[in-house]
Amino acid sequence: MTDGLTVDEALRALAALEAAWKDDDEALSALAAGGPGERTLPALVAEYGEHAMDTLMALAFGLRSSMSDEEIAELSDAVSANIGARMSALLTQALKAWGTSAAPDDLVATKAIAHVVIDSMRAVTEDPSKTEVLPLLATFRSYALSNP
Repeated sequence: MTDGLTVDEALRALAALEAAWKDDDEALSALAAGGPGERTLPALVAEYGEHAMDTLMALAFGLRSSMSDEEIAELSDAVSANIGARMSALLTQALKAWGTSAAPDDLVATKAIAHVVIDSMRAVTEDPSKTEVLPLLATFRSYALSNP
C-alpha cells in the first residue's frame, strides 16, 4: 500500500474493524496482542481510518490514475474548497491523536475508534443507512489485497 500502511497492517486493521462491529472482544484482544515492532491496535485502526477516508474522498471527487498534473491540481483545489473534505481531514486527525494516546490493549478506545471509522466509511456511500458493514469491509479487504 502506498500511504504508510503495509498490506498486513491494512488486513489487521480491517480484522479489528470487523471484530469491533461484531463486538468480538476475544478477536480484538488477539489482534491487540500484535507482535514485535507492530503498531498498537488503536493507532493502527485510526491510521487505517485515515487511509480509508483518503481513498473514499479521492473516489468521490473523481480522482483517476490517468489524470494530468493540471487535472490533479484542479481536483486538489476542489477538495480543499469542500467543507466535507476538510471535516473528514479533521476527523482523521482527531482519530489519529486518540489512537496514539490510547493504551495498546485499550479495547474500549479501539472499539470506539473502529465504530467512528466504520460510520465515516458508510457516510460517503450512496445510502449510508442501508450500507451493510461486513460487505463494505470485504470490499476494502479485496482492495488491500489487490493494491499492495
